Amino acid sequence: VISAFLLVSVVFIPLGIVSLLASQDVVEIIDRYETVCVPESRRNDTIGYIQSADNKKCFRRLNVTKQMKQPIYVYYQLDNFYQNHRRYVKSRSDQQLEDPNSENDTSDCKPEDVTANGSAIVPCGLIAWSLFNDTYVFSRNSSPLAVNKTDISWKSDREHKFGKDVFPKNFQNGTLKGGAILNASIPVSFSPLIHHLTVSLPT
Repeated sequence: VISAFLLVSVVFIPLGIVSLLASQDVVEIIDRYETVCVPESRRNDTIGYIQSADNKKCFRRLNVTKQMKQPIYVYYQLDNFYQNHRRYVKSRSDQQLEDPNSENDTSDCKPEDVTANGSAIVPCGLIAWSLFNDTYVFSRNSSPLAVNKTDISWKSDREHKFGKDVFPKNFQNGTLKGGAILNASIPVSFSPLIHHLTVSLPT
């Protein structure tokens, strides 16, 4: 038993040291803006503010205290979203996302499957309907920084799971919270693709 532990330690201690050294080079900046970007006078009714036509641009200053090496990744985090809920995970149509001829395959997408007149919603389902639509623009010393949004998903997903000729149709009622709609000229293989890749944890 002791020899087994020694063998395991010989293998994993160097790996641990390498991982520790690599993690020390990671630069992470977290900025929470869900409160500060809402005017003080509207913080008692945040949903009303989100649904309103008010200008919602918000400027945040991020202080970078350590050199950041390329590539630099930008992520968003949602708390208490529970995207691993069984009903939420199943509320989608893979066939519809792959093939434009399968747009009426909405049997698994209820309650967001068809419009009031029976037209299929593309993409359908709760996952697509809850699309996170905050957008970010970065600058340094008032000079815009380019953000590359292409090819940030798995190549296999872009080529096999999401059709490049599948475009949004009848998507999202703009009066709902957030009020955003998908651009009907951009295929689902680009913009909402990442959003459809749920993970095992709630947030």
